[in-house]
Amino acid sequence: MRITPLRSTFPAACLLGLLAVSLAAAPSSGAAASVDRGTAAAASPSAAALSSAANKTASSYSPIYTHYEALLAKDQLVQAIPYLKQHLAEINAQEATLMTLHLENAQKRLLPSYTHKLSSAKLQAQMVQLYKQGDTLSSLAGRTTSPSLRTLLKETAAAGYKLGTAEGTFYPVVDYGSYKLFRPYVHRDIQAYIDIMAEESRQAPASDGALTIGYQQITARAVAQELFIRNYPSSNRTPQIRSLFNLYKLYTFYGLPNTPLFNYDDKKIQPNASKGYQAVLTYRDPANSAYLTELAAFMKLVNANGGKLTAEVEQYRKTHFPIEL
Repeated sequence: MRITPLRSTFPAACLLGLLAVSLAAAPSSGAAASVDRGTAAAASPSAAALSSAANKTASSYSPIYTHYEALLAKDQLVQAIPYLKQHLAEINAQEATLMTLHLENAQKRLLPSYTHKLSSAKLQAQMVQLYKQGDTLSSLAGRTTSPSLRTLLKETAAAGYKLGTAEGTFYPVVDYGSYKLFRPYVHRDIQAYIDIMAEESRQAPASDGALTIGYQQITARAVAQELFIRNYPSSNRTPQIRSLFNLYKLYTFYGLPNTPLFNYDDKKIQPNASKGYQAVLTYRDPANSAYLTELAAFMKLVNANGGKLTAEVEQYRKTHFPIEL
């Protein structure tokens, strides 16, 4: 994958982390999108729920839950997803939450397999010929004349994935937008988790070593992630959101190799970044967010240095926003 070599103004340690970000945009054969892989989280939404679930005997669960778990144990996503949708209204919130998170775990676990199936040169060439802007797995399946490709695309969509593409390569990613259907039935922390991940799924923040969303969008998503961590510190999905939040701090204060926060040549801050951040700090009270408070202090220093990445700004950035791998 092409990534512009880092200049001295971009922390060298950051390169390894950004390579992982780039893999999220266009994974190689067998690799999975990092934003969708997240952490190998357990099933329950919180520590308390995890303990409660662990103390349950098999007979304590409903037949619906037990049958669904059996489907997932056999990697039968295509059968498990419609079964879950059909029976959501018949189960309690605890089981609905567990079943939803178990589905996510299974989709992450099977993602490399589905990626590998789509990665053959023959299938990739066929999709390149078929693809039109905005295409989905289903729309490609509807136009292809290849029975094998049609079957694979339909199966991938039915397993809860959507089409990802970068640099002419096609791959599946978990379709968190489809989780909106589960939202009314799960616990509040997982409702908030679904909202965050559905936004990530709707539009990836980065591709090919470059940001793909605006700076105000970056801050809005980061604030939502920060709020989740604050409101649900014991949620089973807090570690995943914390990792995502750390990634957004990198986007905020460093950018990416192909869209650095400060230009490589003249070391000036990107004009859109300056405008976007100042706009956010104008209409949102930084006092309610440690992240925005950090951003306000950073922008104050940048402005005091003529909007440039001076030695003072660089040292401040390294001290307050170190890149941790």
